[in-house]
Amino acid sequence: MQLIEDLKAEEKRADAEGLTEEELEIFDLLISGKKLTKEEEQKVKLSAKHLFKKLTEEKEDLLVVDWYKDEQPLAKVKTAIETSLDADLPVSYDKDTFAAKINLILTHFIDMAVQGYGWIAA
Repeated sequence: MQLIEDLKAEEKRADAEGLTEEELEIFDLLISGKKLTKEEEQKVKLSAKHLFKKLTEEKEDLLVVDWYKDEQPLAKVKTAIETSLDADLPVSYDKDTFAAKINLILTHFIDMAVQGYGWIAA
């Protein structure tokens, strides 16, 4: 019974956080391992929203067929992620943490593309 309740709560979490499922996925990656204040958490939510919006708006230019196999398109996607997150993430994300989060998100997006699931593959 507890598992079912936990699953129901997780399904409602995106709405509770004010994010879409895709934005929540990015948000979760950004906050993993970080202790944030409420204000910082709001900035990270905004960052996740902006990153998702940027990538979906520029999907045709950034996420070309097999973008993850070629160095140049891969670099464009990484730069788009870096630029978007740099504009919004709180200052508590130091240089090392910032770089680690960029790589984590990029790796996640590559996994999605390779395995053909989620909004990246669609």
